[in-house]
Amino acid sequence: MSNENVYLPGKIRDRIQDLMKSHKVTQAELAARIGCSESMLSRFISGKTDKLGDENIIRIARVFNVSTDFLLGEADVPDRLNYDISELGLSVQAARNLYTHRVNPQVVNALLENPEFANTTNLISGYLDDELAKGFAAQNQLYATVAGMLRGQPDAVDDIKKLQTPVYQADLTAIQRSFMAAIQAVKKEFGNGLLASRELTAQAAKKIYAELTKGQHKPNRKITPEQIGEAVAQSVSHLPGVDTELVKQMFLAMTGTVADNEKGTNDQ
Repeated sequence: MSNENVYLPGKIRDRIQDLMKSHKVTQAELAARIGCSESMLSRFISGKTDKLGDENIIRIARVFNVSTDFLLGEADVPDRLNYDISELGLSVQAARNLYTHRVNPQVVNALLENPEFANTTNLISGYLDDELAKGFAAQNQLYATVAGMLRGQPDAVDDIKKLQTPVYQADLTAIQRSFMAAIQAVKKEFGNGLLASRELTAQAAKKIYAELTKGQHKPNRKITPEQIGEAVAQSVSHLPGVDTELVKQMFLAMTGTVADNEKGTNDQ
């Protein structure tokens, strides 16, 4: 955390004056933005009155985008940790999807922290508002007009038609590139667990192989599915709470094999 985000200890009056100074906001401007009279705010800041009201304190915190704890002098870092749904611009359904993990909050959080994703959302916003599409539509209309004036020169008309751009294609291409750049950046932050999983798989394979070849002297010895099931079970026997017999039976069931002891039971 940089030092510029940490303020010296102070009371609410000190905080308001510091924030007004750092944001270059006058008392008159602040009073207008929170909806109270300038004289009332001035008297509070000067210490002539202690009456300002909880609602005005909350409004001041929102004007400067700081926490109320910071404004009241209970914290020296202004960053807010909590926001109302309405302040974030989220719908109730969107908040519910996050809260119930219907969407992955970890992924959403990583994307929101990524600057490239912010660019993606702006591009999508422009696309939904037809911002770029209108420009390309006007450009295409211009090309069409010029082509109409060159009817006697088919080659020139074809060349002009090639210059026309599908109205929404530029938007979609830019959105796709931006979004993929954001995804790739987030992937780097999450890290690549592929190598680790390969290493774990290799270790498990070595354990299974060691179990299968234990005491083996002939390289071409026939290995039965039940032996493989036993080896798989032994490879995970060190894990807490693992029932090796159950693991073995599950493996045999998945491979369509019945254990010898079960066969004997069924034959009786």
